[in-house]
Amino acid sequence: MYLESLIQDSTHAIAILDLDLKVIGSSKKLRSNYTIPKKEILGEKFSDVLSDIPSQLKQDLLLCIKKQGIDNPGVKYFLKNNQPKWLKWSLAPCRNDDGIIIGVLVHIEDITDQKREQELLLKAEEVSKTGSWELDLLTNEIYWSPMTKKIHGVSMDYSPVLEKAINFYKEGECRDKVTNAINHTMATGNPWDLELIIITNDDQELWVRAMGQAEMIDGSCKRLFGTFQDINSKKKAELKYRETSERLKIATKIAKIGVFQYNILEETLIWDKSMYDLHEMQEGDFEVNYDLWASMVHPEDKGYMDQEVNLALMGQKELDVEFRIICPNGVNKHIKGYALSKKNEKGETVQLVGTNWDITELKTTKINLNQSEVSLKASFDNSITGMAIVGSDLRWKKVNKSLCDLLGYTEKELLQLSIKDITHPDDIDSLELLNKASKSKKASIQTEKKYIHKQGKTIHAILTITIVKDINGLVSHFMAQILDITPRIETEHKLKEASHRLNVATRVANVGVWDLKVPENIVLVNDNMYTMHNIPKESSNLLEDWLLRMHQDDREELAEKLDAIVKNGDSFSTQFRGYKPNGDIIHLLSFAEAQKDQNGRVTNIIGANFDITELRHAKLKLEISKESFSETFENSAIGMALVGLDYRWKKVNKSLCNSLGYTEAELLKIPIKDITHPDDTESLSLLEKARENNQDSYQIEKRYIHKSGKIVYALIAVTMVRDIDGNISHAITQILDLTDRIEASKKLNTLVEVTKKQNDSLLNFAHIVSHNLRSHSTNMAMLTNFLATEKDEEERTNLVKMLSNASNGLTDTIHHLNEVVQVKTGILDEMQSVSIHKTIKNTQKNIKGLIREKEAISIIDVPKSHFVTGIPAYIESIFLNLYTNSLKYSSPERKPIIEISSKIKNDTVTISFKDNGQGIDLERHGDKIFGMYKTFHKHKDAKGIGLFITKNQIETMGGSISIKSKINKGATFFITLKKA
Repeated sequence: MYLESLIQDSTHAIAILDLDLKVIGSSKKLRSNYTIPKKEILGEKFSDVLSDIPSQLKQDLLLCIKKQGIDNPGVKYFLKNNQPKWLKWSLAPCRNDDGIIIGVLVHIEDITDQKREQELLLKAEEVSKTGSWELDLLTNEIYWSPMTKKIHGVSMDYSPVLEKAINFYKEGECRDKVTNAINHTMATGNPWDLELIIITNDDQELWVRAMGQAEMIDGSCKRLFGTFQDINSKKKAELKYRETSERLKIATKIAKIGVFQYNILEETLIWDKSMYDLHEMQEGDFEVNYDLWASMVHPEDKGYMDQEVNLALMGQKELDVEFRIICPNGVNKHIKGYALSKKNEKGETVQLVGTNWDITELKTTKINLNQSEVSLKASFDNSITGMAIVGSDLRWKKVNKSLCDLLGYTEKELLQLSIKDITHPDDIDSLELLNKASKSKKASIQTEKKYIHKQGKTIHAILTITIVKDINGLVSHFMAQILDITPRIETEHKLKEASHRLNVATRVANVGVWDLKVPENIVLVNDNMYTMHNIPKESSNLLEDWLLRMHQDDREELAEKLDAIVKNGDSFSTQFRGYKPNGDIIHLLSFAEAQKDQNGRVTNIIGANFDITELRHAKLKLEISKESFSETFENSAIGMALVGLDYRWKKVNKSLCNSLGYTEAELLKIPIKDITHPDDTESLSLLEKARENNQDSYQIEKRYIHKSGKIVYALIAVTMVRDIDGNISHAITQILDLTDRIEASKKLNTLVEVTKKQNDSLLNFAHIVSHNLRSHSTNMAMLTNFLATEKDEEERTNLVKMLSNASNGLTDTIHHLNEVVQVKTGILDEMQSVSIHKTIKNTQKNIKGLIREKEAISIIDVPKSHFVTGIPAYIESIFLNLYTNSLKYSSPERKPIIEISSKIKNDTVTISFKDNGQGIDLERHGDKIFGMYKTFHKHKDAKGIGLFITKNQIETMGGSISIKSKINKGATFFITLKKA
C-alpha cells in the first residue's frame, strides 16, 4: 500500500506495467497529462490509454521486458493535429525476489518547451552566426557550441584546449587584446566586447565579435562564458566603406570638389569644407541655407537654375547644370553642378546629394577662344583685302568676298580652281613659296606676284603667307592675304599689303580616383579611371595596364614622383600624357597624397586624375591665335590699330604710323578726333552706334590730317571685339590709305572733263565748218550764177550788192570760227549777251540767195530788246541750221513760210521757229530727232548731223530744245536759253 501511495502521489509521470504492458499502477500526473481523459486505465494496455505515444516508446517497452532498463533522452514526434512534441522516458524492469522480471516501471517527461527553446536558440545562432563558449577555470575544460566550432572551421568532434583556443586569434594586436581582456575580466569581473581577427583552421582571416563575462564566487573567478559571432562580411563592408569614403574625401579635397546635401523636408543645407572654399567663405561666417546659396547665383542664371532645381526636386531629372555664382567677396565663378535625388517610401523626393566644382578657367578659355574665332571670322569676311585659307595641295579652302571681287570669280568658281590655274605664267615659280614657308622658321613670308583675272587682265598684288600650325606644331594650312596693287603699278605708286591674325581653335573632364596600395603594389580605381584610360574592367593587372597607357616620355618622371611620395610621405601635383588604345594622346592633371600607418610608413597613395586635353588644346589654340594675330598686325602692309571705346588708339602698327606721319608713341597720345578731318567728325559716332545696335562691323571712307598738314584719304574697316560677357571691349580697325588713288582719280577726272569739252567744241567747229561755210558757198554760188546771166544793169547792181553782203557774212562766220578754234577749259566763262533780233537778221542776209530761190516768206516777231546769254557763234549756227532746214525741207506744194517769235518767262527766253514744210513723223522718229546721223527725208543734202549739233550747242549754253510737228503740216522748234 505504501508503494502504491508513493507512486500515485508522485510529482512525476510514472506507471507500472505487467509483462503484457498493462497498467497496474500510475501517478496522478501521468493520468492528468498523458492519458485519454475520463478513461479508466488500470488493466488497460499502456499504449491504448496514452493520447499520443511515439512508436519508439512502444519498441523500447518490448525491449525492456526482455533486457535491462532503457533511458531515451528525447524523441520528437507529431501529434494528430500536426503539432510537434518532444518526449523523453526511462524504462526499468521490475523483478521479484528471485530476480525474475515481472513488469516495467515507466517514467515519461514532456520536454517540448525545453526542446523548442533549444531549437530556437540554434536557429538564432545559425542566422546570427553566433556561437557560445564556456571555460571552467577549476578544470580548465572548454566548451564550444557547434556554431563556435563552425566559425573556427573545425569539426564537430573537435575538443578545444585553452592554449590552442587563444592561438586562433591573429598574432599581434588581436591576440594581445583578447589576452588582456580575459586577464582584466578575471581580475575585476568586468565583461569584454571586442571585434578581432582570427585565423581559421583552414588559414582564412575572419573578423569575429568576442564577448565574455566572469562568474565570480567570493571575489574569485570560477568560470568564464560568452558568445562568439562571425561578423566578417559586415566588418569588411564597413572597412571597405570607410576606406572608400576616406579615398573619396581625400580625392574631393585634392580636386577641390565640394559636396552638398539638401534635406527638403527640414529645409537644411549641409556643405563640406570644399564647398565653403569654392564659394570663398569661411565656416561659421554665414548660416548656410538654400536662400543664401540662391542669392549667390548670378542674376542671369537664376531663372535657369530655379527651373533645373525644381525639376530635380520633383524627381523628373537629375541635376546636371553649369551656372555662375557671385561670391560674397565679389568674385565671379563658373560652376559645374551634379546631384542625385533620394526618395522616401512614398516616392517623394526628400533629399538632394551632389557635387560642385570650379570650371571658370575652362569656361574662360573656351569663351576667349570662341571670341577670337568670331573676331577672326568677322575680320576675314569683312576685310577690304583679299583673304584665303590655302591647303598644302595649293588649292583654295576658303576665300572672302574681296578676293572674289579682285579676281572676278564667284566663291564657288574659285574653290574649284587651284592657285596655279590663276597665277600669271611669269610667276609660276612663286608657287614654291608655300614649300619654303613650311620649312622656314619665320611666321610669315611676303612677296609680290601677278594673277590672271577671269577676264584675262593681269592683277598685280602683294601676297602675304602666314603659316598656321596645329597644337602638335605641324603645318595645318596657310593664311594668304592678297592686296591689290594694280592701281599703284598703273600710276607708279607703291602700296603695301597686310596679313591678318588667325586663330585655330572644346565638356568638363570627369575625375578619376585611384588608390595605390604600396605594400601589395596594386591599384584600386573608380569607373572614371577605366573610362579615362580605356582600361577593360576585367583587367588582371590594373596597375600594369595603367602604367602602359602613360606616355613613354612621361613614365620616368611620374615614377620618380611616386617614389618620392613613398619615401617622404608628401603630396604632388603634376601633368602627364597618356595613350588610348586607338593611339590618341590625352593630357592629364594628377593630384596625389600619401596615407601612413601608426608607425609613419606610407601604406597607400590616393590620387585624382583630370582629363585636361580639351583645356590644353583650347589654351594652345588661343596662344596660336594671339601669335598669329600679332604677326599679322605687325607685318600688315596696310594700317591697323586697336581702338578703345574712348576713341583713343590702344595699339598701332608701322603702316598706320607711315600713313599719318607720326611715330607710334606720338599716335598713342593723340585722340583720334584730333587728327580727323573737320568735315568727317561725324564718323567718330559710328563706333558708339555700332555698340548700341549690336553691330559687329562696318566700313566707311574718311579723311585724316597728316602730321605735315596734308589730307590723307582712307577706307576704314572696323570689326568689334567682345569680352567673355559678350560686351564690346574695343575694335580692330584696318585703314587702307587711298590718298594716291584719290589724287590720281581727281587728275584723271579733270583731264577727262577737259577732253570732253574740247571734243564738244571741235565737234561744233566741224559742224560750223561743214554746215555754215557750205551755206555761204552755196549762197554765193547762186548769186554768182544770177549775176552771170542777168542783163539788166539795175538788177546786176542789186545782185552785186547782195554778193557783197554774202561776202561780209562769210567774213563774220570765219571770225566766229576763229573764236571756236580757241578751245579753252573754261568755255562757260566766255558766254555773253547776244541779240536775238540782230542774229536773225544777219542769218537772213547770209542766206538771202536761198530765200530768194525758194521765194520764202519770213515773219519775224522778235522784239529788239530780247537778249540771251550764249556764245555768238553757237547762236548764229543754231539759227542758220534751223533756217536752212526749213528751206531745204519745204513743201513743193506751197511757198515756204517761216515764223520766228520770242517770249520771256522768268529768267529765260523761249524762241519759237515755225515752218509749213514737209514736217516729221514724231510717232516714228520722235526718239531719234536729235540723234547723230539721223535723217527723216530723202533729200540729197541730208547729212543727219545738223539737229544733233544744234542740241549739243544749246545744252552747252545751259538751254534746251524741243519740237512739235505733223507730216505735211510743218514743224515748230522751241529753244529756251537764259535771259541776258
